[in-house]
Amino acid sequence: MTISRKAAALGATALTAALLLSACSGKTATVQPSADADLPKVAMLYGTTGDFSFMDSAYKGFTDAQSEFSFTPLDFSSPNTDDYQDRLDLAISQGAGLAIGIGFQYATPMEQTTDHPDTKFVAVDIDKGTSIPDVTTISFAAEQSSYLVGVAAALTSKTGHIGFVGGVDQPSIQNFFVGYEAGAKSVNPSITVDTTYLSPLGDFTGFSDPTKGKEAAASMYAGGADVIYAAAGGSGQGVYEQAAASSTDAQKNWAIGVDGDVYNQVDESIKPFILTSAIKNVNVAVEDSIKSFLDGSLEAGEQDFDLSNDGVGYSTSGGFLDAYSDQLEKAKQGIIDGTVEVPSAV
Repeated sequence: MTISRKAAALGATALTAALLLSACSGKTATVQPSADADLPKVAMLYGTTGDFSFMDSAYKGFTDAQSEFSFTPLDFSSPNTDDYQDRLDLAISQGAGLAIGIGFQYATPMEQTTDHPDTKFVAVDIDKGTSIPDVTTISFAAEQSSYLVGVAAALTSKTGHIGFVGGVDQPSIQNFFVGYEAGAKSVNPSITVDTTYLSPLGDFTGFSDPTKGKEAAASMYAGGADVIYAAAGGSGQGVYEQAAASSTDAQKNWAIGVDGDVYNQVDESIKPFILTSAIKNVNVAVEDSIKSFLDGSLEAGEQDFDLSNDGVGYSTSGGFLDAYSDQLEKAKQGIIDGTVEVPSAV
């Protein structure tokens, strides 16, 4: 199958239809069929946009691919945390040639769905080392980018006290913390690092509760932390808001974003308080997967995105890290060279 460029009018002629997920008690997904029924269908299965983070980045990759290549997009977005199997089944029933699941939650449904001869599966953001037969799994070295923002946090902190807010208490999120803590302690071994998780293992509401994120950040800032890293999806918005709200003339508090460049996504009033973001190039993984599917080169197996191939990194928007660029780049190169060893929780 070869890649063909879209006609300029293709997006304008797309129709939108709502499909009922009968197995999900009235939950819906959106399908955007192209005017050309002969085009291959690509389904993206994800949560909701507006998290300034992981889902926004995934959606950007999906829409960028639509402007670049010719295919019928099937958009299976849902705020629900219990319909992953249903959305996967729906993608197959709708004739998707490629189904891209965004998030570790798709590992089990894809492993258990063994009869999909006409549909290729891609699982994005799966723990490194996870092997699923006939599935392309994509992992990100989140501990590496987290290490670098930990270095940034320690270099910036005036109190020697920083914090971490995780969305869910599970290994994939703990991985952000261990990298962050290691990076901070590489600069200041005696630094205090507070940590909290917004929901327990198996409860994914911690990724979508900005109020909880704000409350957790308020407690940490009040306790003396002046930099907080939020690895909490949409809940991170509360952390960013609290960084601005709790700052005073005597002490400026910072927040660190995750997955996307949060500085470029938040309101102008919050930008001055976003120190940096740990970048996870989910958009690149999504767009590359679609391109590979369309040109016939997509293969099952593991794909690793890390600092060495620009799969992860950190943002410099706002210029707040300009004074520390040499130290950060030295740490980055050390990780790539293997002279700096970053711990991992996965």
